[in-house]
Amino acid sequence: MQRQTKRLSRVLFLFSLLLTAPIWTLHVSAATLPYRIEPSLTSSVGQQIRGLAMSSTLLVWEDWRSGTPDIYAYDLTDNREFRPDPTPGYRTAPAVSGSRIVWVSGKESTQRQIVGIDLGQGQRLTITSAPAEVDQPAIDGDIVVWRQRINGTWQIFARRLSDNQPMQLSSSDQNHGYPTISGTRIVWQEYQQDHWKLVLYDLSTRTQTFLTQGSLDEEYPHLAGDWLIFLRWQPQSSTPQLVLRNIQSHEERVLSQDHFIGVAATDGKRVVWEDWRSGLAGIYAYDIEAKQEFAIARSQDVTTPAVNPTTIAWIAGLPTGQSRVQAVALIQRLPTDPQDPPAVPSPDRVYFPQTQHYVSAGFKAFWQAHGAEQIFGYPLSEEFTITDPATGEKVTVQYFERARLEYRADRPENERITIGRLGVELTQDRAFQPIAPFQSTSDRLYFPETGHSLAYGFKTFWETHGGLAIFGYPISEEFTENGHTVQYFERARFEYHPEASDPNARITLGLLGREMLERMGWLPRPPLDTTMLMP
Repeated sequence: MQRQTKRLSRVLFLFSLLLTAPIWTLHVSAATLPYRIEPSLTSSVGQQIRGLAMSSTLLVWEDWRSGTPDIYAYDLTDNREFRPDPTPGYRTAPAVSGSRIVWVSGKESTQRQIVGIDLGQGQRLTITSAPAEVDQPAIDGDIVVWRQRINGTWQIFARRLSDNQPMQLSSSDQNHGYPTISGTRIVWQEYQQDHWKLVLYDLSTRTQTFLTQGSLDEEYPHLAGDWLIFLRWQPQSSTPQLVLRNIQSHEERVLSQDHFIGVAATDGKRVVWEDWRSGLAGIYAYDIEAKQEFAIARSQDVTTPAVNPTTIAWIAGLPTGQSRVQAVALIQRLPTDPQDPPAVPSPDRVYFPQTQHYVSAGFKAFWQAHGAEQIFGYPLSEEFTITDPATGEKVTVQYFERARLEYRADRPENERITIGRLGVELTQDRAFQPIAPFQSTSDRLYFPETGHSLAYGFKTFWETHGGLAIFGYPISEEFTENGHTVQYFERARFEYHPEASDPNARITLGLLGREMLERMGWLPRPPLDTTMLMP
């Protein structure tokens, strides 16, 4: 009776929260996370959507839009929604790993099978050949686990796709449920002594371990790598704790408590769950490494979140009673991402609204002392660290429109800041033939270090704006590129613009910093000029 009362109080608590109309809004508070979060996809409108699951490339769910349950999928690589099996059928409880999707097939509860499809191989999968009472499949790689009713109790089974026979993993005559698998480790919940306890089974060693101690109820596990997420119910409590446990180190973190918590999932890097802390349903997430929680969606009808390394998805209810799948993308933050202006300006850290980036400390002093915007342009990134491929040392760098500044802490103080060799890096695939040596004159210099020369206006600019220390040696002769006379140097590209009305603006430096970031994919490339193709 006590057990039934506890369950009833949980149901009543949830029902009291569902008496509101659904409204979905994106709400992200993750400013310090290593990724930014942007709306990604919205599926077609469905009916009674449930059982959302996700791999690195696929979203799958159960949908009643045709009047009977079927499995729908969304390909995250080509943004395409489809039915994995277009034939008529009664399909529920999907699970997915890579390109493999499995589900429960059959309407009569005692006459069901677990089947599926390998989209990568174009091959249908039959997991359980004989009709039986089966449910709750899960898959990772080539191993499928599920629960099956045997002699009146639910037992846990597993099968490798390469094996013909399934194997029973659970050994007691109690009920078991909610199996979850990662690699060769499987966790499920088992009813023992009036409580749900978590069990860990290792397929590689065929060993079983109880993870739950004492008189606590622990339910709805989800495993990814070493991290296990589950709900823990304290005695006499009507609301659970959301617990994250490392099954190797046994570290535990309570992520949320003191209010209703729904379905939770993890990919081993993040945890996502349905959360009612505000009195309305919301989708929250937790970054395991950063130890930071952030809100994803706040609504009055969102449920069943799923997560992979690049996407968080959930089911969103609509005022019509229908529902659909929505998702956000987790996009790796880049040093080129625009920055907000400072709340309080500082003379040590200058913000440039032209490019929405900062320059500070030593780079700021170097930039100001050696030509500022004319020589370097505005900043296009924040400072960040790279590994020098030639030496293996860590180097702090910052990109500007025309250059890359580099800082090496282990060098003498006056040599710590240098300019990157973008001219060399951007022309590695081009052959600039050296010229025959000659004796330098006041009008034209020859550099045996690179086999190239420097003359006239470019020579004057080079000598008056920093010379070798700023631009390096010439690595080409003058030639015509994109309609202008140019010359490449180790750290720059000189350009001659005779059309400029200001004589001081006729020689400029090319935007090598921007071109390098575009080549890296960190800045969008400019649109192609196709006007010359017009008749």
